[in-house]
Amino acid sequence: MMKSFIFEKIGEALMQTLSLNQDFQFEEHLKLKDDLGLDSMSSLTFLMALEDTIEGFEVDPDTLEMEHLETMDTIAEYVLQQVKRFGYIPEENSIYDAAKVA
Repeated sequence: MMKSFIFEKIGEALMQTLSLNQDFQFEEHLKLKDDLGLDSMSSLTFLMALEDTIEGFEVDPDTLEMEHLETMDTIAEYVLQQVKRFGYIPEENSIYDAAKVA
């Protein structure tokens, strides 16, 4: 499923941005600011990393709200919303489908 792939990529971007241990366990309701210490500077780095790693995703400053950066689930929903908004529809056997077998 596309959302599980996005969730995985969010975890990778957070590990890179915040220098988290590879064994860190991400959960949907994990609070990015309170639980992980994501601040305004690391948020920018994190969002740029997401743009680099998720095909079809672009941050739109007009649609991004602080609520989108509250939890793993809220940022995943925002990413999914943006991918759909910009018209990116993954093809069968795309990188999104490959995440199912990985």
